[in-house]
Amino acid sequence: MKKLLFQSLLFVLAVSIQVSSIFAQSSEIVGSWKNGSVGTIQYQNSATGATKPGRGSVFSYKFLANGNYEFAGYMETTMYNCTTSLFNEIKGKYAVEGSTITLNPARDFWKSTNSCFASGNKEQLKTPQKSVYEIEFKKDDYENRLLCLTNEKGESCFKRE
Repeated sequence: MKKLLFQSLLFVLAVSIQVSSIFAQSSEIVGSWKNGSVGTIQYQNSATGATKPGRGSVFSYKFLANGNYEFAGYMETTMYNCTTSLFNEIKGKYAVEGSTITLNPARDFWKSTNSCFASGNKEQLKTPQKSVYEIEFKKDDYENRLLCLTNEKGESCFKRE
């Protein structure tokens, strides 16, 4: 009986250590991460006089502790009184192994609009594509921690929200 109890305790300990190490790998990225930019050139609406940046973008990831993730990307540009925007929302599962993260999207939604050519506006669901990135944590010029994701297309870094 004591031997069985001891073996059971060892098994529970081994399982809890394994589960702990799996979650410890991804716990550094759990949360919301964002990057974005705004153009320095302003656009002025000739009718209203209102000004706004000629371009801007924001991209964010939200990694949940349960292995789900959400990505949202938005870009907007204004030229000759026409505003064009592109929005992308991706939801799915992620897995971290060492310094690699695999994103397995279940949904990949896109929406594009143009204020001058509304007939070209469209929404579509694209076929989700699995992505694999190398993870590296860096610091920006202000000592903020950045999550940097790198693959064959390049590197993107995100600051924790």
